[in-house]
Amino acid sequence: MLLLQEIKKVVKSLPYLIFVAAVVIGLFSQGVFRFQDNLLEEPQPGGSYGFKYEEIPEIIMPAALQALLAEFGGNDYTTYPIGFIKHVKLSEGKQEKMAEILSEITGADKETILQEVAGMTAGGSDNYTFQIGGEGMQQDGNGSFTIGSEEKQQNSPEKMTFAVRDDMDYARFKELMGKADDLLGGGSNYAVDSLIGYGTVPLTYEEAKERYDLAISSDKVTGGYARLFSDYAGVMVLSILPVFLAVILSMKDRRAKMEALIYTKKTSAAKLTFIRYLALVIAAMLPVIIISYISNMMVWSSYHGMQLDYLAPLKYDFGWLLPSVMISTAIGMFLTELTGTPIAVAVQGLWWMFDVNLGIKTVPSAYALFRLAPRHNAGAYSWFRTQDYLEHFGNLVQNRLLMAGIALALILLTIFIYEAKRKGKFGGNAFFKKAVSGIRDRKNQSQA
Repeated sequence: MLLLQEIKKVVKSLPYLIFVAAVVIGLFSQGVFRFQDNLLEEPQPGGSYGFKYEEIPEIIMPAALQALLAEFGGNDYTTYPIGFIKHVKLSEGKQEKMAEILSEITGADKETILQEVAGMTAGGSDNYTFQIGGEGMQQDGNGSFTIGSEEKQQNSPEKMTFAVRDDMDYARFKELMGKADDLLGGGSNYAVDSLIGYGTVPLTYEEAKERYDLAISSDKVTGGYARLFSDYAGVMVLSILPVFLAVILSMKDRRAKMEALIYTKKTSAAKLTFIRYLALVIAAMLPVIIISYISNMMVWSSYHGMQLDYLAPLKYDFGWLLPSVMISTAIGMFLTELTGTPIAVAVQGLWWMFDVNLGIKTVPSAYALFRLAPRHNAGAYSWFRTQDYLEHFGNLVQNRLLMAGIALALILLTIFIYEAKRKGKFGGNAFFKKAVSGIRDRKNQSQA
């Protein structure tokens, strides 16, 4: 059987052994073998049950103002423009614009905010800075906070209190915070869609109990662990590593002069391509399926007597993780056959890097349509968030179907290229070499 032969060829290769080792190491580093350290426990009355985020203006506005004033005082703003952390230091002119935003929110004069918070004079260059935080910043019970400094108090014992104006409209507040985010170049916690992060509200016993009951009834406990495993496996290994396997084995066949044999076989190009693709996908999924069950089985004994879903790991492996393997492998096969180069590694690597880092602020539940690796992770208690998962399930299904569809489309294009090469209508990477040569010639002519 041709498929079995292809699978054997893949799993017996050195690149595959390295792939398996990378998968094991990557998942081990994420703690998938330590799920038993964080067990699902029924909440008891009178305890602490964590928190949730709600868009409550009375909570969000003072908290966001406090954070912005603190960063304004040190002129050190934290942003995530492309996911990676970036510390922004504004110019004097932009600091004054930020002071104008703060002035409208608090009702205080811009000059007062500049002097008392940032230690600078509007339009001047003789600036001073004092420490923000510690005893220099004290929050009052009404949500306002006081800023002072020992250096300042030597001349004036008074402290300035900054709080959100009583008549501040929440819609206008969000507009102003959006302007602050624009000043910082985007990606800050003051972006309109990120402000809810300041709306921290403690969970009640009733809410915690409802979450627990849903995890027991809907997830059958094991579904939550399988979901968290899928989050780690998708983002850490299966969205990037399969492309290496596909590219290395395809390039290995090219070096071994397998093209002539492949292109002259009577077996159709469609069959050859699809079997090779299927073999790579199956080989990539094998260690993941095994590890997913090992990870899940390690908690089964802790829930003795409960009704568990023993097929949960398999469901998530195929429903959540398989499309990631499919798209990564398909990109590897398509671009390698198209260009005759390992460029697919760079293409997939860039997509993976931007996908992971652009979604760093949406890790708790990021099922956007074009996400390469869907996220559902809120730390040790992610399996408590069954309701969040159920609410976003439709988005997840659309995302996974789209990724699988794109993968199959790329394989169809790969089949087309194979068939064209068989008929001598496609010169492989000669086209790309010619294109690169043309670019160089034009560059040389322009320099001349």
